[in-house]
Amino acid sequence: MIYIVHGENLSKSRALILNQQKKLMVRYKQEFSIEDTTPTDLTNKIRSIDIFGEPQFFVVNISGAGRANLEEYINVITQTPPLTTLVILSEKKLTASNIFIKNAAALKAQILENESVVEGTSFDFVDAVMRKDRVNSYKLMHRELDKDKDPFELFALLMYGLRSLAQVKFESPSASGMNPYVRSKQKNLTGKYSGEGVKELFKAFYEMDLKAKVGEINPEVMLTLAVEKVLNSN
Repeated sequence: MIYIVHGENLSKSRALILNQQKKLMVRYKQEFSIEDTTPTDLTNKIRSIDIFGEPQFFVVNISGAGRANLEEYINVITQTPPLTTLVILSEKKLTASNIFIKNAAALKAQILENESVVEGTSFDFVDAVMRKDRVNSYKLMHRELDKDKDPFELFALLMYGLRSLAQVKFESPSASGMNPYVRSKQKNLTGKYSGEGVKELFKAFYEMDLKAKVGEINPEVMLTLAVEKVLNSN
């Protein structure tokens, strides 16, 4: 099955992917960025056979593809074996002109768009971390983990909070389109962060995310490190 998952709500995307993985009882998934993967690499991956005979589960992140010519990738993806799950993930909303959306029918792909406004009690945790409230940050983190929230989902929510802060901090044009309440809340936080500090957080989050995905660190350790990075940032 092929899914095209896109939209600003990355946490919801991650939750959907995790739920599908659990539903299929697949122990491991492989995730990679399309800009780091050639069509030949992708062909070899989706045609590979698991040594334990389990169905393969792949996530292809196309967020950094930009305006690259992706026609060859479409041809490869149409050859995805029936028992293989392939998720095409975009961290932003895809337009109707996007090559994957245009070819969804040919790919026999299910399109899932996530809303840009993310709600839920997990944002109590994000708010506490972004306020640099150490006590409540850990209290709410453990509350969410005790509810079996996926560490990757909570990490994605932190990234969402950091991205929202950066939009306001650096006066991005996209900030004007934010919910007024969210924009006002972020404005009140900007004094706690320097411009360089925000940039360093993005770099640190990227490195932690990469290490977790390749198995160098445990996802819960990644989440704890992310919380500490924010709490101790300048």
